[in-house]
Amino acid sequence: MVGILVLLLVVSISMGYYLYEQPSNYGEATMTTLGNSAATTLSPVSNTAATTLQTVKIKFAGVILVVELATTPAEQQRGLSGRDSMPDDHGMLFVFSQEGQWGFWMIDMKFPLDIIWFNSTMQVVFIEQNLSPCTPAGCPVFTPPVNATYVLEVNSGFVRTHGVSLGDSFVFIQS
Repeated sequence: MVGILVLLLVVSISMGYYLYEQPSNYGEATMTTLGNSAATTLSPVSNTAATTLQTVKIKFAGVILVVELATTPAEQQRGLSGRDSMPDDHGMLFVFSQEGQWGFWMIDMKFPLDIIWFNSTMQVVFIEQNLSPCTPAGCPVFTPPVNATYVLEVNSGFVRTHGVSLGDSFVFIQS
């Protein structure tokens, strides 16, 4: 089954939108036409595969978070899907090799999230709050109107509780 996060780069060309689950520098992807848009398709990533992601600490919104780093296309596609929960002081940080309008959806999730997009200087450029899990039949894609390099997923309510706003930034903490 497709992982929680199908990474989508939205490129506006002419009157249509083109959705990419991965940037072209990750290898070839199949392009399918859907009305006035085209979407790449990837092979499903198994949620049962044992994966140990690197964890680091970041300071953001006045708190220290332990975040798993999703840096490869497979890690990014799997995201947090299939997990029952996540501790309040944890998150997942998606690190992309290039800026883009990375889209996320909540498919195969079991708990709601806040998703925060950051530019290359680690400043908040877009926020979506209280996103609920969805099914393949009705699953919106949340895409920022600006380019981002980092995307942070945290438990729903984090943005409100910590007063996160556009322009806030995070820093990596040395262990």
